[in-house]
Order: sequence, then C-alpha cells, then structure tokens
Amino acid sequence: MAEQSEPGQYERIEVRRDGAKLDIALARADQRNALDFKMWDELGHVMNEVVSHDDTIRVVTLTGQGDAFCAGVDFQAIGDSLQVERHQYPSFIRRWAGVADSFERVAQPTVALLNGPAVGAGMEIALACDLRIASERAVFAMPQLQMGIVPDAGGTSRLARAAGETIAKDVILTGRVVGAEEALRCGIVSRVVAHDELASTGSEIAEGLAQLPWPSTYFANVAVEAGARLDPRRAADLEGMADQVMLREDAVWERVESFMQSKGLKGLGS
Repeated sequence: MAEQSEPGQYERIEVRRDGAKLDIALARADQRNALDFKMWDELGHVMNEVVSHDDTIRVVTLTGQGDAFCAGVDFQAIGDSLQVERHQYPSFIRRWAGVADSFERVAQPTVALLNGPAVGAGMEIALACDLRIASERAVFAMPQLQMGIVPDAGGTSRLARAAGETIAKDVILTGRVVGAEEALRCGIVSRVVAHDELASTGSEIAEGLAQLPWPSTYFANVAVEAGARLDPRRAADLEGMADQVMLREDAVWERVESFMQSKGLKGLGS
C-alpha cells in the first residue's frame, strides 16, 4: 500500500512510499519548483533516510509537480537569506553539491522523470540520477554562466560524461536551450516519451527495478561507472566479483530458471 510522508514533515517536496519504491516530487509548482534553502535541505534529509533504509527501499524516483521539473535555484529567496555573504565562499554550495551527489551515490537506482524544463541546478540534479526519462515537453539548459556563475552542483563533469565535452561546453558556455529530442541524441536522457505517458513509464521502470534481486542493481551501476575508467580486463574482474556475490542468492537462481522457462533466448526477439 502506498504511503505519503506525514503531514507537515516536508513543505517543499512530497514523498510517497509504495512498497520498495520511494517517489519524490518537487512541490513548489507555483515557483516552477525552484530550489530554495528549505527544498535543498528537505531533499538532503529524505536522501539520508534512503541510505538508512537500504534493505527496504530498492528504487527512488524524482519528478516535479506542475509543468516544470525544476527551474533551478530561486535566486531571490537565496539572495534574501542571511546565509549569503558577499566576498566569502558560501559553504552552502558544498552542501547543495552533496545533495545532488546523493542521487548518484545511494545504493538504490535513481530515476529522474523529467516532466518539463530542467534548468540550472535542476538539470544538475537530474544528471546525478542513474536514469533520466523525459517528457516530450522537457527542455534543458545551464544558464549559470550568463550570470558569471559556474554550475556548482556537479553539472560540468556529469554533463561532460553524459554528452561529451564538446556538447557540455556548448551548453554551458552559451546557455542555450536543448530540446528533448536533442537531449536524447546526445545522451542527456535515455528515453523521450509522450507527456501523458511519463508517469506510467516511470512507474513501470521503477517497479521492474524494485523487483530485481538486491543488490544486483547497485553492483550493475558500480560496474558501469567504475568500468568506464578501467581497462576491459579489470572491468570484467569487477563484473565477476559482483556475480560471485549474486550467484549465492536463491532468488537469482529462481529468476534464472523462470527466465529460461518463460522467455529464454526466443523471448528476447518476440
């Protein structure tokens, strides 16, 4: 049975637990889900909760309420805060980067469901997620440099890894807007779906991930991310070590037998 967060627990986000799936929605639709200090802190808190529930949460989804995923940092709210002091390195920047990092570092796979514009820090958080599924209405931009600010929540390196240095420099230096189809072509997202199908597609993906023997999804993510930085032999060693662990699990052998009986190789082509 699905459970929502307790009333009053969060003001800027909505958290819903459905079995092994945790759904997070940015909930400032009237501000296009722009990030203020409170939203950053609430995202950090819920992701810390994910870390402490490894055995029961198997997948995390992130989306935005209304017609935007996230419009980036709410500079008006940030500028009015006493935490901001000119001529000093703002410590909150590192805190924000840590929140974005958490979507990449948790053991569970994270799925960004991009229902509309993902701008600035909003795009940076999306890039930290393992899977990014975009509505046809989604657009992407990192306009920070147009204000003289470098993207500072991990966006420069993650965009370069996703789309390559050439695209990353183009998007960051010019601040141009990237549409959903271009984002798909250059690797910013892995799928583009009809807007009305985004929620159902996201649920189907998340439910499939949640049902896989744990922690196979974690091992697969580590193998992909670390393997890209290793020579092929060492990458294969990492894969082998992961499977040495997983092949000790009864659930794995049950799924192998079920797969071969119901689909096998013929099922892959049907």
